[in-house]
Amino acid sequence: MKPGRNDPCPCGSGKKYKHCCLAAPAGDYLWHRLRRFNDALSTPLLDFAMDVFGPEALQEAWAEFTLWEGSAFDPHTPHMQVFMPWFYYDWTPDPNETPLKPGAPMDQTIVGAFLEGQGKNLDPIERRYLDACLDAPFSFHEVVTCHPGSGFVLRDVFTGEEVEVTERTGSQGAQPADILFAKIVRIEHLSLLDGCAPVLIPPGRKAPIIELRRWMKSLELPLTKATVRQCGTELMALYYELVESLLHPVPPELRNTDGDVLCFHRLLYEIDSPQVAFDALKDLALLHDEVDLLADAVRDDAGRLHKVAFSWHKRGNKLHKSWDNTVLGSLTIEGSTLTVEINSEKRAKKFRALADKRLKGQARYKTTVIESPEAMLAKHATREPAGARLLSEHEQLMQLPEVQAQLADMMRAHYENWIDEKLPALDGKTPRQAVKNPDGRELVEALLAQCERDTPRQFPFSLEEMFARLRVQLGLPLRG
Repeated sequence: MKPGRNDPCPCGSGKKYKHCCLAAPAGDYLWHRLRRFNDALSTPLLDFAMDVFGPEALQEAWAEFTLWEGSAFDPHTPHMQVFMPWFYYDWTPDPNETPLKPGAPMDQTIVGAFLEGQGKNLDPIERRYLDACLDAPFSFHEVVTCHPGSGFVLRDVFTGEEVEVTERTGSQGAQPADILFAKIVRIEHLSLLDGCAPVLIPPGRKAPIIELRRWMKSLELPLTKATVRQCGTELMALYYELVESLLHPVPPELRNTDGDVLCFHRLLYEIDSPQVAFDALKDLALLHDEVDLLADAVRDDAGRLHKVAFSWHKRGNKLHKSWDNTVLGSLTIEGSTLTVEINSEKRAKKFRALADKRLKGQARYKTTVIESPEAMLAKHATREPAGARLLSEHEQLMQLPEVQAQLADMMRAHYENWIDEKLPALDGKTPRQAVKNPDGRELVEALLAQCERDTPRQFPFSLEEMFARLRVQLGLPLRG
């Protein structure tokens, strides 16, 4: 019998029918019903698994899922919404590793055994839903289009198949080019997620997924749903590595633009004469002549040079080809002391060799104070008022039109060169070279999508026209 408008909704949501499925688009009734069934089935399935397979099954499955890292199963893990569906629908026990209860099936999944024993008690639509879950493999899916709060169109990265998925919560924060690790279940006219990663994988992390697809192709098997299922262990391992790195990111090793590990060195010299030291080192400041360097210098009562500070430069930049110079360090001459601040051991050694040659007999090296980036950050954290003031000054500076214009010009120059730079992410190829084959083209598009996403968060100006020009140069489709 059809429910009345004010009756409880038959989907089991607890809402009135008029506020739930009656007001929902076609198909939502089935979506609500299956969601309700799925939620209600969780406890019976776990009880069935413990009763039929034994308590060790859960621990063995967890060990396999976490790549045998040695951690015990944690019911509060953020991976729960992937692990439990995988445990029920995909995992089968290893007879050599899992001490199962006597008589437990060794070649069946938990839901397969559940359907065999209790499937006759299920409603036909529920039975078909569980069969569809068994048939659907976990895979990586790229967001093609998104309708937040309603659903999205997803493309399987391996098979290329596109499907429109009804999903309310998971679609809230998704953007095109994001990657979702999920099991997509199709039943009647509906496609929905049953098991989904706790985080969206950004496009910049797509390279290892493409590499896995390349490996699958090397097996000379068709890239079908069956092949994806066959390679499920490799997919699950990659999922775990990718998502763990997003949930628990390791701070990157900081390096300067020459690729040297960042470590701050303060070199101290005793000098005989500020003027002699200045004359020996002034040409290290490539951007300024002597008059400019001495404009803010301090002299003693007799007019002799007492204090002067300037930067040490070199031509060009190893990392940023558009830069015409690189700052290698800063020098301060004051009285009988020369202080040199440099951000890597390699640059410090280079300056010491240079000073030995230029200041021979006029300066004596005393010591080097070395400070890690972490120590410097900790020190600055204790100077909150000064830090806040500097941040405020930086923000004010970034609001100046002339500063924004200069930054925008630098970014445009960077990306104009980026298209012909050899990138580690592209196996040493340039973006222009990489787009000549399908895998490289897909990876370049993912990297560009990441840049397009990051730039507005990092800079107070738009570079949409520049990225559009890059896409045209690379033969990539323009973003809608």
